[in-house]
Amino acid sequence: MRRHVRRWRVGVLATLALLGMGLLYADPVVLTAALIPLSYLLYGTLSGVPADTDLSISRTIEPSAPEPGAAVTVTLTVRNDGEAVLPDVRVIDGVPDELTVSPGTARLAAPLSPGDSEQLTYEVVAKRGEYGFDDPAVRIRSLAAGHRETRSVPASGDAAVACTNVPGEAPVKQRTINRQGALSVDSGGPGQEFYATRQYQRGDPVNRIDWHHVAKTGEFVTVQYRKEQAARTVLVVDARPLNRVTAAAGYPTGAQLSAYAGQRLFDALTDAGVRTSVTALGVDPGDLEDLVGPDGLPWIDPHQDAAGRGRADLLLHHLQTDPGRDVAPLSLEMPATLFGDGSTGGWGEPGSIGGHQSGRLPGVGAGRPGSDQWTAVPGARADGGAGVGGLDQQLFTDGELDDRVQRLLARLPADAQVVLCSPLLDNWPVTLGGALWMRAYPLVVVSPDVVDADTPGQRVAAVARRSRLRALDRMGAGTIDWGTDTPIDSAVRRSLPHLLWNR
Repeated sequence: MRRHVRRWRVGVLATLALLGMGLLYADPVVLTAALIPLSYLLYGTLSGVPADTDLSISRTIEPSAPEPGAAVTVTLTVRNDGEAVLPDVRVIDGVPDELTVSPGTARLAAPLSPGDSEQLTYEVVAKRGEYGFDDPAVRIRSLAAGHRETRSVPASGDAAVACTNVPGEAPVKQRTINRQGALSVDSGGPGQEFYATRQYQRGDPVNRIDWHHVAKTGEFVTVQYRKEQAARTVLVVDARPLNRVTAAAGYPTGAQLSAYAGQRLFDALTDAGVRTSVTALGVDPGDLEDLVGPDGLPWIDPHQDAAGRGRADLLLHHLQTDPGRDVAPLSLEMPATLFGDGSTGGWGEPGSIGGHQSGRLPGVGAGRPGSDQWTAVPGARADGGAGVGGLDQQLFTDGELDDRVQRLLARLPADAQVVLCSPLLDNWPVTLGGALWMRAYPLVVVSPDVVDADTPGQRVAAVARRSRLRALDRMGAGTIDWGTDTPIDSAVRRSLPHLLWNR
């Protein structure tokens, strides 16, 4: 669209006024002065946009399939393929409304001679989903800015950024064992890997006798192999309203990043043959009515039916794309303040089990200050077995547990290992970790870091988050602090050994 901008019409008034004054008073100086605005008027009239403008634009996007929160570099190249000089070319790239430009700007202004080109480089923050770029808007102005042409120019090259899970093999596939759905444990029995030898007992299979040892010493011994047992993992995504905060404007929320980490872990574990169930906290039953059970928790076991994996993908995709309607304030409470005496419960002190004293569980108080009084209860495991290291006492009874923790514990199979994906913005994950520790459930925590440390309040929140990581680590949980400026596969590689070789 071409448009004439009456930028110099004030020159018409000035010229007429000076001519009138010069003729009225017969003053040659005033008449000569009328030439000044007249020259500007002629300059604006004669300066125009060439009729045969020919611009070409190309766009490159790197990487084209990023992870949520990653920086995506967009390079726009504008070239003058015509034969006329373009004194003022302005370009605005068609960035999707959902993506935030940071740092840089998606605007370019430059003169272009025939055959010349200019590059515009900026970054956008990737979000879960696929986003298409619109054609860049171009405005060409004349040298005097009295005429301009505005139009859209199609851009060749990349036209979209797809922030989706990249299909491929598990990041640590070479660490898995040969039998699908099995884990090695630290005990002897049927298996493939040599474990130990023991004295021969009547009824031992003949093919398990070490005949080389018999030939050398005359003593009969039986070979034992490392026992393999079925693997069962429960993946818990913490998408509560508290976690719907971002490190900066335009970045994915902590809940969305937790869901993305859960998606990558789910894919890797499933591909490795590990039976993996998926559940989440903070899901609105109205959004996924068919997936949420009577207890308010979505619980999906892909091995129950053929459509199970599709439902798990649907749940995780929903958590990654739903911004959530409710947002709760961050908690600055440290894990140690959950005790009535303000102590740390003996974390890391000598004589502790899994980093803790064997008479007390630190860092768990069901969302309220804990008490110095704790009750001995038999059977710390969900299956009625003994607790960790023979511990059969816990800090709280089931009645003192947070309702969400109780619902999760009621769902957990006795032989499960738990993976919690949470940004750790309050003490609830520590409460859950303590309850799992008392019941001897192995726990791995993958925590995306969404706490920006620019302001004093954010620095305090970062300190509180680090203290929760240490609390979980001292409980014996495997903790992975995922800085969102590093690829998610790095966190997956660090967490899978805990899950595939848990003993």
